[in-house]
Amino acid sequence: MTAQISTRRIAAASLFGWLIGAATLLAAGSLPDLAQPAPGTRPAQAAAGQGIRVDIPAQPLPQALAALSAATGLHVLYTGDRPFGVTSRAVSGSMTAEQALQRLLAGTGLSYSFTNANTVTLVPAPPAPSSDAGPTTLPEIDVTAGQQRGWSPARGYLPEVSATGTRTDTPPLETPQSIVTVTREQMQAQAVQEVGAALRYAPGVAAEPFGVSDPRSDWVRARGFELPQYLDGLRLPSLTYAPQPRTELWGLERIEVLLGPASALYGQVPPGGMMNMISRRPPAEPTHEIQLQTGSYGRLQGSFDLGGPIDPEGRFLYRFTGLVRDADTQTDELRDRRLFLAPSITWRPTADTSLTLLANILRDRNGMAQFLPAQGTLLGNPFGRIPSNRFLGEPDFNRANRTQYGIGYAFEHRFNDTWTVRQNLRYSAVDLAIDTVYALGLAEDLRSVNRAAVGIREQGRSFGVDNQVQADFATGPLRHRVLFGLDYQRITDDLRFSMGSAPSIDAFAPVYGQPFSRSLALLRSTVQDQNQFGVYLQDQIRLDRWVLTLSGRHDWVDTETRDRVGGTRVNQNDTAFSGRVGLNYVFDFGLAPYVSYARSFQPVTGTTAGGTPFRPSEGEQYEIGIKYQPPGTRSFASLALYQTTQRNVLTPDSQNPNFNVQTGEARVRGVELAATASLDRGLNLTASYTYADSEVTRSNGADLGKQLAQVPRHQASLWLDQGFSEGLLAGLGLGAGVRVVGAAYGDAANSFRASSATLVDAAIRYDLGQIGQPLQGMQLALNVSNLFDKDYVASCTSIASCYYGNRRLVLVSLGYRW
Repeated sequence: MTAQISTRRIAAASLFGWLIGAATLLAAGSLPDLAQPAPGTRPAQAAAGQGIRVDIPAQPLPQALAALSAATGLHVLYTGDRPFGVTSRAVSGSMTAEQALQRLLAGTGLSYSFTNANTVTLVPAPPAPSSDAGPTTLPEIDVTAGQQRGWSPARGYLPEVSATGTRTDTPPLETPQSIVTVTREQMQAQAVQEVGAALRYAPGVAAEPFGVSDPRSDWVRARGFELPQYLDGLRLPSLTYAPQPRTELWGLERIEVLLGPASALYGQVPPGGMMNMISRRPPAEPTHEIQLQTGSYGRLQGSFDLGGPIDPEGRFLYRFTGLVRDADTQTDELRDRRLFLAPSITWRPTADTSLTLLANILRDRNGMAQFLPAQGTLLGNPFGRIPSNRFLGEPDFNRANRTQYGIGYAFEHRFNDTWTVRQNLRYSAVDLAIDTVYALGLAEDLRSVNRAAVGIREQGRSFGVDNQVQADFATGPLRHRVLFGLDYQRITDDLRFSMGSAPSIDAFAPVYGQPFSRSLALLRSTVQDQNQFGVYLQDQIRLDRWVLTLSGRHDWVDTETRDRVGGTRVNQNDTAFSGRVGLNYVFDFGLAPYVSYARSFQPVTGTTAGGTPFRPSEGEQYEIGIKYQPPGTRSFASLALYQTTQRNVLTPDSQNPNFNVQTGEARVRGVELAATASLDRGLNLTASYTYADSEVTRSNGADLGKQLAQVPRHQASLWLDQGFSEGLLAGLGLGAGVRVVGAAYGDAANSFRASSATLVDAAIRYDLGQIGQPLQGMQLALNVSNLFDKDYVASCTSIASCYYGNRRLVLVSLGYRW
């Protein structure tokens, strides 16, 4: 049987939206509308079905039908060839077996016919009626009910689809690159507080490289390189002295890391990949939650999450999420104070149109992280070990204040089963004020620490818009999902950097309050404006079990840097083409081997000794792997082998030591094993192992042939969480995890390295509603990270700058949902 398959979506839209209007007219006037087939007939005795709970994720249709049969007892027969290569929609909710079957088959080009009360046969859908055949009334099927999207709340630890790897809602089995996902449920089970902490158990990711939270940024590396951060598919602004943004986890639905080059869809991205964070959106069902938390270092925190329909018809939905925190940290004189608010509203005038307004504001009032010398932390010192709580700054000159906000929207309209348009837009702003005295390294006596006073004022502004047109269609036996997009981003970074002298301090017996001048000399004052415009095209082609993904993008980037101190202006224009090709073969029993090749680029500012602007750095990756998801289960396992190379890396100019040339090259080869499962009877687990062999393969410096600094060769983790819903333990939940933080070199010359550390985490929670009706909806939880209080150095960036890892953190949470 050759079945007509549901068509795929194409993307095109203009920078300011006028192409979306053109696409509307085109689609409405001249493009085919592929109507859904009417369901087949069945015997009268089967007309009365009993409602049952159905929960089937989006997956290849044979697997979905097997899950339906297991859940309902309905026996499904095929005529001719089995429907390989057809992907079903997700189906979730209470319904009859026939309603579930209708939703699974919607848009697949297949219909059905009952042969008896419990058996159906799949048949090709009848052709669409001709225009002169008179009106035909089809039964209305709500195919969006329970349908999972790339931004939907995931059930358990495993999402059914992701949009980060392809910018379309695609099952993980059909994505030709490795993707790491941390869901809201996993974040809450582990009670993590920062983005880095949320990725502790992620394969291929080096989270928390600076241990104690750095108040400037959320630092994350993957496959050897820093990750740029995106929120809802749009890049967040990065600054010179806060190169990575800060994001509040309480406002996120999930975190996804695309491992490997992503420039084919996102533009300027390093070869290690990118991190996309998904905001909580207004829910269709009412949700109300408040949480109070206390714990180590005098923590006091309160948070809330309220949302649901505004009107009876559910056309307007809202969500309002917020958090306030006041706490100390394991470092003396370093505070952790935050205010976060995130309102949002969705308007759904029809089932095919939605507009979601998203806003957030975050305000941090903290101190500056401490740079500690290697001799006394990682290496031996005749005077002993510097304590992990040591503060080497000045208490009355120590602030790192951040205020940031963003406002934007996500618009989507589906014309029919073929055509969909989207536009995502956001304006973001960041204001950073830092005043601190920080360590420059040990003096010759190995006791006194040299210091400097620094003042930083930096403002970042970012505007981004991404326009997409998507089409799902068939050409003979090939089914296409084509995406065409136009995006634009403008980032402005206004920086003033001042510096002055400060007295040294005894690292082992510090005395604070020594006088120094607070009038700092302005050393740098620059404004940098960068505009990026990109055009991208992707085709996901399906033939039977084969899935071929072709992605390509061209970028134009212009950067202007104005030096207000030197009175100079430098302009740099870069252009690049990035591509990706990937091939998956999806067996009906859930095994999917794949292979992919991808390229990346990243602008590099500055010039050679001769005044020639630097070219963008370029990256490429070869990846081969296997993914496995047993049909009808919420479990997923993967094995990936890759080689990632970055070229045009800056290295010292042998003829002009004060300048650089672009002859450097770095390579990372690795293996990643990962498994995630949300099983029956309340068991969730995630496990991973990462091996990364990094090497500087070309350089004029001492790093030639060395490993990349801060890139561990080995990492491993295992987390188990068991909830009980029956028996004497009903309402109880237990969690435990172990993670190995691998050893990594602390400088480019590999002259010393931080040792590996094995850390244990634990959690226990109880549903207080099991005690009695007055406590219904309340939950008490205890979470402990680094249970055995391991004292270790997380990483170093030089002999003068090492960072302790997080010591034991105990958190007690009381939540109430209604």
